[in-house]
Amino acid sequence: MTYGRLLYFVLFVFSFLNLQAQNAEENKAQVEEIKQQLIDENLKFTSSQELNSTQNEIYKKKHKQKIDAELKILSSDAIIASGELYLKINSIFDKIVKANPEIPQNTRLVLYRSNDFNAFTMGDNVVFIHIGLLQDLKNEAQIALVISHEIAHNTLRHVEESLIESVKRETDKELEKEISGILRTEYGKVSSLNALLLPRILESREKSRSHEFEADSLGLLYIKNAQFNLSDALSMFHVMERKSKNASDSLNYSSFFHFETIPTIQSLDSEYERESSLGTFTKDDSKLPYLATHPYERDRFYRLATILKVDTTFKTYEPKQDSFHQLLKQQVGMEMIQNSWRNKNISEVIYYAINFLEKNPENEEAKQYLALAFKTLSYFKRKRVAGKFLQLQNPKFPEDFDRVCALTYAISPSDCNALFDIYKKQISQFHSPQSEVVEIIQHIESESYDLLEITYRDNKEVIYNSKLSFILEEIEIQLNNSNMKLNFIVPKSKSKQK
Repeated sequence: MTYGRLLYFVLFVFSFLNLQAQNAEENKAQVEEIKQQLIDENLKFTSSQELNSTQNEIYKKKHKQKIDAELKILSSDAIIASGELYLKINSIFDKIVKANPEIPQNTRLVLYRSNDFNAFTMGDNVVFIHIGLLQDLKNEAQIALVISHEIAHNTLRHVEESLIESVKRETDKELEKEISGILRTEYGKVSSLNALLLPRILESREKSRSHEFEADSLGLLYIKNAQFNLSDALSMFHVMERKSKNASDSLNYSSFFHFETIPTIQSLDSEYERESSLGTFTKDDSKLPYLATHPYERDRFYRLATILKVDTTFKTYEPKQDSFHQLLKQQVGMEMIQNSWRNKNISEVIYYAINFLEKNPENEEAKQYLALAFKTLSYFKRKRVAGKFLQLQNPKFPEDFDRVCALTYAISPSDCNALFDIYKKQISQFHSPQSEVVEIIQHIESESYDLLEITYRDNKEVIYNSKLSFILEEIEIQLNNSNMKLNFIVPKSKSKQK
């Protein structure tokens, strides 16, 4: 590398790290502001007129526990409250809040680093949107409907209403007396308890479904006032129905596992069966709707379409991707990969890296993560500890993900290394800390312990402070438990004790 190129690279790295530090500080400041808002909210607690003084004490305690749970979530590194991705989603959020003055104007949005398809509010003017939900939504209006639905739960005080109902159930002396009487009987306890409690369970679930329909209806009004495309918004129920059926877009995983180059992997895939030792599983669609806490997607769609007085034919609302979605997809896709590293789930890393590369085939960062995943998996398999970091098959998964889980579990260490070599050739260079982790594993494999000591000592803190720390921690355990006298290897747990 020439001096000029080296200088350019150093300046680039310095600028990148400086930008990361600024984003981290801004994120921290935003989160602290939201946390203070929640603390202030708890101080404003007001008793419920529906409850007596004893019940209100329980209600106050539950309310504080709820606030504490939110503060704990906000204190984790799973929260995104700044940066480019956040600003894009928050622009939709702000548009909704400003167009509907009845919404508490101090309502805040945060993104939550989770690959689950979900969004939630705990009723204190904070809305949490999972990254995994953004991965599957197709346009701006769908995101707007999800956000509006959660804001509506908040506006309608559904969480507080549920808390009050739970206090009433817990302090129902008549119910407690009836249960005690049944438990004292010699025969028929189960059937008697079912007869007593089932109507209450069904009533509670019906109330939950009612809350969902109320939030749908008010949320629809919110996005209508904010002038989002209502047909695009209704297409969200197509996405939700596909998720409920474990369907997903077709993934060409075979080309990323290089079946043609490595026939042993293709042979393993040909043995794939979508079943467990207990037999083949299929989704049970016969479950009666009154047992569900959320209404079926088509029921929700039909009600909203009827309110709008538009075509109620479900199939006419196929999701359309818009330009906003195209801008979002790359950032969300990379977050999904990084979340999988945080989850210590190498099967997920491989799946989401493949998913990302199918749409962005030249992206080097995703190829780095894919190469690192196969190199790490090769080492863990040789040490027989890979099972801790792999996702087992599950009939509830979409089939393409289930197949990737089956393959990552079945492929040999040598096949993992072969895949690493393929992806390594497609990368100009590894970036930190991926490069250091790869180097450490390669030094162990080649038994270059002098080089291992240098790389380990110089880079362990960098790796410890990254989402890849679990790899180094497992390497330390394996080396420390071996017969080799590598005195420079000090497992993180032991170095903390010192």
